[in-house]
Amino acid sequence: MQEETGLDFASTIPGRMHACGHDTHTAMLAGAARILADRREELAGEVHFMFQPGEEGFHGARYMIEDGLLDPLPDAAFALHIMPNSPHGVIAGKTGAMLAAADQLDITITGRGGHASMPHQCDDPVPAAAAIVTGLQTMITRRFAAAEACVLTITRMEAGTAHNIIPNFATLRGTMRTLSPERRAELRDAVVEVASGIAAAHRCTVEVNFIDGFPVTLNDERAITMGRAIAQEMGGEAGWHEMTHSLMGAEDFSYVLEKVPGAMFFLGVAHEGEDWTHCCGIHSSMMMVDESAMPKGAAFLASCATRFLEQGWG
Repeated sequence: MQEETGLDFASTIPGRMHACGHDTHTAMLAGAARILADRREELAGEVHFMFQPGEEGFHGARYMIEDGLLDPLPDAAFALHIMPNSPHGVIAGKTGAMLAAADQLDITITGRGGHASMPHQCDDPVPAAAAIVTGLQTMITRRFAAAEACVLTITRMEAGTAHNIIPNFATLRGTMRTLSPERRAELRDAVVEVASGIAAAHRCTVEVNFIDGFPVTLNDERAITMGRAIAQEMGGEAGWHEMTHSLMGAEDFSYVLEKVPGAMFFLGVAHEGEDWTHCCGIHSSMMMVDESAMPKGAAFLASCATRFLEQGWG
């Protein structure tokens, strides 16, 4: 996306903005490394720092694990992600599923094209595609309990080459978000069932493909308890926010948490004193970060490491 922050250090490459904060994550982890390196003689064990280069859809953590990064397995893992539309300096988290599994969905509807003035001589894939979009949304509300928070969003629809030609095919692309492996599998089956049935009703055929995304991000209760205590020691009772529900975004730190107990936390980086509820969120072309919150993030990460080395999960 094109950066529209107006900052002196805004991206100089047209159409390229990293609007998810991973530059700040890298800076805070480097800060934590410096803090701990200065105290290396006091540490009751080893701390490893994972600088991950391919989070945004490239499964960087998975490949790093496959390359042996976590061999031997560490005893705990902690991560911190900024939130530009959250209160300045506040750490947030929750036990269990904090972020969703995310999979890409591609559907191709094939019919029989022809002249737009004679649709009765064709098998038009465009209304079939439109019906599949609405049918999938209805399926979500009727097949899955609202409390289970399944999200399916079609974000791209393509068909045709001219105003007077019915195309041979139409394509849909979107994302699916779920909070458990069971619902992840059930949603895939339901998508195939709905798309196939609607396409057949329009005398079309359909091909449904899923591209695996990140698994569910599952936080260990012991890690959340530790993070909560540290955040409140640093900022008082108001320094911690207990999340009441999961977010349907996804994060590839989930690959680490599949193998190692730990947690991911959020750090609010809205400018101090601003109405954070009106700040632009991540993946906005106008996302802003109050960098004065970052030292707290570095200190929080370093404290998670030292606290675990001193006390374990006890």
